[in-house]
Amino acid sequence: MKSPVTFKEILNHRHEDLKEEMDAIPLKTIKDNLKSNSKASKFKNSLEHPEDVAVICEFKPSSPSKGHISDTKIEDAMDVFNESGASAISILTETRYFNGSLNNLKSASKLTKLPIIRKDFIINEYQIYQAKIEGASAVLLMNDVYPDIKQGISLCEELEMDYIVECRSKEDVLHSLNCGAEVIGINNRNFSDFSINLKTTEKLAHHVPEGVVLVSESGVKDPGDAKQLAGHGVDAILIGTAIMGVNNKYGMLKAAENLINSVKGSRIDRK
Repeated sequence: MKSPVTFKEILNHRHEDLKEEMDAIPLKTIKDNLKSNSKASKFKNSLEHPEDVAVICEFKPSSPSKGHISDTKIEDAMDVFNESGASAISILTETRYFNGSLNNLKSASKLTKLPIIRKDFIINEYQIYQAKIEGASAVLLMNDVYPDIKQGISLCEELEMDYIVECRSKEDVLHSLNCGAEVIGINNRNFSDFSINLKTTEKLAHHVPEGVVLVSESGVKDPGDAKQLAGHGVDAILIGTAIMGVNNKYGMLKAAENLINSVKGSRIDRK
């Protein structure tokens, strides 16, 4: 199903919203308060299991392709993620299309000991500093969205944060590796029409060398999909709608546990 908005529209609105955020709270103010959250990140380490494929559970209230997904409160979702055996947590902070917020990130950081990645359209270093001050362990850096991947990685390292550098093509993967990326995400979603193809991970995984953490993002609907991706040598899978789309807390927990258990012991070396 084609999204009613285009990726270009989403990015244009993100630029508009970020300008308002930067006008309201200058970067200097954020930098001056960094000392309030100085712990080093354990996000990358949380995805490196010798036997299991890690699962990153995502708090995802809405999306451009699905529309409204869930009314689940952040507190209930965090209970589910904490109890299910998730390795890490993703919090969406884009407001217009994903109904996310920095407040959700701030709340989540107080409700879990698991490392958290801020997932958003990061277009300026300001958002990396924002993520740090609100308790994130890592940020998503997207090729063709963040203007300088190498600089973004360097800033994350300076702030003792981790990252996922998101790729959608062989060229993206090679560029990210040349920039020194140690965690690469492959997005199975086509941003021209928001369709999903899990074979994107299969196609690109062998370009990511062992020793670099590989995360497959988007499109997992059930344990079968998770197992399929595990078979391509991924280190971790990011899952949102398949858990958030369940309409009660108990159902969410069962869905999360089933997905996480389905890839236990399935970690294999990439070919």
